[in-house]
Amino acid sequence: MKKFCLAVFISAVFILPTLVLAQEPEANPANTKLDDVVVTATRSEEDIQNVPAKVEVISSREIELTTGETLTEQLKKHSSIGVIEYPGAQAGIGMRGFRPEFSGITKHTLVLIDGRPAGATNLSTILTNNVERIEVLKGPASSLYGGEAMGGVVNVITKKSQGPVSGKLELGYGSFDTNFQEAGAGGNAAQRLDFDIFASRYDQRDNYDMGNGDERPYTEYETKSGDLRFGMDITDIWRADVGGDIYQGRDISTPGDIFTGSTQPGNKDLDRWGVDFMLDGMIGSSNNVSFTAYKTRELQENYNRYAYSIWPATSIVDPYRSYDSETNWMGLQLKDTISWGEHKFILGADCQDIDKESRSYNQDGTRRAPWSPDESRKNLAGYLETVWKLMDERLTATLGGRYDRFEVATEVTPYKTNFTPNSESFSTFSPRGGLNYVFENGVRLHTTLGKAFVPPSAGELAGYNETSVGGVAMITRGNAGLDPETSVTFDAGIGYNKPQSGFKCDVTYFVTQVDDKITRYTEGNVTSYVNSLEQEMDGLEYEMSFDIGVFNNWNRSLTFYVNGTKIFNASEEVSAGIDQDVHNVSEHTVNYGVTYEDDHFMAKLHARSQGEMKDTDWNAAGYPEVIYPGFTVVDFVIGYKFLEHHNLKLSVDNVLDHDYYEKKGFPKPGRAFYLSYAFEF
Repeated sequence: MKKFCLAVFISAVFILPTLVLAQEPEANPANTKLDDVVVTATRSEEDIQNVPAKVEVISSREIELTTGETLTEQLKKHSSIGVIEYPGAQAGIGMRGFRPEFSGITKHTLVLIDGRPAGATNLSTILTNNVERIEVLKGPASSLYGGEAMGGVVNVITKKSQGPVSGKLELGYGSFDTNFQEAGAGGNAAQRLDFDIFASRYDQRDNYDMGNGDERPYTEYETKSGDLRFGMDITDIWRADVGGDIYQGRDISTPGDIFTGSTQPGNKDLDRWGVDFMLDGMIGSSNNVSFTAYKTRELQENYNRYAYSIWPATSIVDPYRSYDSETNWMGLQLKDTISWGEHKFILGADCQDIDKESRSYNQDGTRRAPWSPDESRKNLAGYLETVWKLMDERLTATLGGRYDRFEVATEVTPYKTNFTPNSESFSTFSPRGGLNYVFENGVRLHTTLGKAFVPPSAGELAGYNETSVGGVAMITRGNAGLDPETSVTFDAGIGYNKPQSGFKCDVTYFVTQVDDKITRYTEGNVTSYVNSLEQEMDGLEYEMSFDIGVFNNWNRSLTFYVNGTKIFNASEEVSAGIDQDVHNVSEHTVNYGVTYEDDHFMAKLHARSQGEMKDTDWNAAGYPEVIYPGFTVVDFVIGYKFLEHHNLKLSVDNVLDHDYYEKKGFPKPGRAFYLSYAFEF
């Protein structure tokens, strides 16, 4: 609580002088940005100024002005969350002191597309070319979304165009022999029928150069993506939308750890697609009912270009398929938003079924047992969220909770005979409440308190594996009595936002206590899992932007901005009474820069600085703990619009050609230039 009081005091020192000294000019409606309406925080539309939870919005314009085509690139350059990207299209994120996670169906941060699960264990398969906005809800959200929402929720909102048909054709070329194309259109095809269609291709045909000037072998790749949506106003109060998205990554090179040089290369093919159907309408004057059905699939095929001879020496061979994984999501969502005056009651039910299969192969193409068994997870849940508008709607109070019932199972797995399939079930309840008060002068106070959970995996609950080491049977078995990992998070903050001033800011302090962390333990020749450890995190999130153009009533925008996360403490028990800092969590991440826009020009100079973080060095004897150095990376984008429909854009990644890495052994690309031309209609 002392840290929270300090945070409030510091924010007041910076904010109050601005409120006192600033003279607000008359608003220019053409140059004033209205407050964002967000849906992720309550699963219903709310003005972001009235939401108690910490929510950040990344607009389509901000995406266009930022280098990077993937969701993870946009998140780390706008929302100061933890992101690690590997060459070879592998990426993961973590929020508020939780380490980034890269695979599996059990994580601490949930990613949605239009409110339904994204169907992506690998976040590099989610591109942002056809995105209207990205909502980032920081903090626990299990009261609305169930498991995997302990650190927060990312909701990717795709475009839903209406009105006259418009679109864009774009092509470009850049460093590392890269060429890219995209095309899209959307609008009304008929009075009650609207659509969006989009396709893109990105092909990097050469290896990239690192910041030290050396070439990084085996880093070429090609991706394709597409989106299609049709919407119909069935009546004046009922609407249906059906849509789908697809991603294909082909011949994505995977260089391996630079510690091994170029002796362990590979490549992979990635596929992800999702389809959904939504029906939305009114029953009476106060019930807004919606129904969503979805199906998503992710497939990964991995190929090795090397074979082990005498460990760890390797020899380069023709590529052969080594491992496949396939994950399928299927679900239904039913929601009823009941309005009672200015108050709302959002109640609903979610049903989800996830299945994951794994397949492994020998060098000659024959099948062998995969490392982990096939698994499934079924979830049925009901939730209620209430939104109360009090004191002339200046005070917003939210209170809600969700009951989840899970059944997880290890399934019969071809070629894997050293385990016994099993299943277990459990249930849990997750409450959350919040308060938000907006003063007439634009100052905002907000706070939330919530419980969240992450379910045990099928292997932790019901797995069984037996191997022989030196004639001794080594057994790993699940523990049917495991409880979910649980957390309690408190956050509170102060902000200021008045659109006609051009200035907005927010400072939020958070503290999280995680209990019942699941850990492995070994007795003799048996390894199992128990709920025994704890994890604690606290930190400060801050953001500020000032549009001088709005403040001075210009017909152009000049905006200075900064957003960051400072972690005061992120520690976890590794054994009884022994703590260590959470690995792969930076002590400080901050984005800052300046943007300019008028009728013809747009430009953005952006810098991302990341502080030190700790990790394990798996290439050194004894696997010691190491400290990664901090780094700063600068990007630049400039665009010019001419003859009404034509646009040129130059993007420069890593302007200073900095040699850096987010994960030791996997250095990032050095300076890169990309030039594109677009025709808009």
